[in-house]
Amino acid sequence: MSTVTATAAAVALSWVLAPAATAPTGPLRLAAAAAPADPGRPTERELRKRLDELNTEAERLTERFNKARVELAKARRAERDAAKTAAELEAKAAPARAQLGRLAAASYMSGGPDALFLASGDAEALSASAYLVQNQTAALGRLQAQIDQADRAQRVAAAKAAQAEQAAAQVKTARKAAKAKVDEVVKQLDKLTTTKAKDPRTGLTATVKGSGLPAKMARKALTKLGSPYVWGAAGPNSFDCSGLVVWAYAQVGKKGLPHYTGDLYQLGRKVSRSELRSGDLVYFGSDLHHMGIYLSDGKYLHAPQTGDVVKISRLSDRSDYAGANRIS
Repeated sequence: MSTVTATAAAVALSWVLAPAATAPTGPLRLAAAAAPADPGRPTERELRKRLDELNTEAERLTERFNKARVELAKARRAERDAAKTAAELEAKAAPARAQLGRLAAASYMSGGPDALFLASGDAEALSASAYLVQNQTAALGRLQAQIDQADRAQRVAAAKAAQAEQAAAQVKTARKAAKAKVDEVVKQLDKLTTTKAKDPRTGLTATVKGSGLPAKMARKALTKLGSPYVWGAAGPNSFDCSGLVVWAYAQVGKKGLPHYTGDLYQLGRKVSRSELRSGDLVYFGSDLHHMGIYLSDGKYLHAPQTGDVVKISRLSDRSDYAGANRIS
């Protein structure tokens, strides 16, 4: 497309995207859907301030939750260790208990405890059996003391584990409530920052929702509707697919992104197709040979190929969807 043709297209497009009550007097403009002023409705500035406060609260609760999980894991480990120790001690005590039982039975069968002593009845002349009983009883007593100590440790650890589990559950609930508040403020912000656009070539309309960096980037990219595709170009008047993304992000303060789909796909965080929102980057082909900018309602903006222009298309028209990410 020639420069004259591209310029004419941009001017024509500005008529489509500008508010109906005013004629375009400058560069391409996008129509922002703004609600009438309401004295009782918070402003965008107030909402952003509230969002910052809620995000800070949510971060603190997240760290408290993380700490509670660590403490719970420690308490459960201590409980398991104490139970294992008690079981091992019980296993050691079992043979001694059995031996004492046999000796007691033998004593009973032979006429009582006196049979364990020599005929003289001298306490210093204990029989070998009596000496064995005395030693095993003392050893068993020591083992029993250790078992009791391990059992107490297990009970204490179990109580701590229960407390830690309760604390983790409480923080988790508070964290969930804080996130719900964050989501609500984000929804309010989205209502204040909604942009609608129509592509006169494809006839498709799309809405950009949100106030975050990706949504701002998408709005910038939409101002280049109708610009010609040029291989390796990154604006300001012509673009290839990744060049459009690099240029649009630079306009909102995120400069220096790699002009290559493979590298761009490694940035930010991956999002599923069901989670797509305005400003997410969508990729096509197993080799990621093409990409675009998701807008809303299953539509995306992209610079397709030589001989074409930046335009809005349907995501469903592509059978080679490969994934998406969000760069904030």
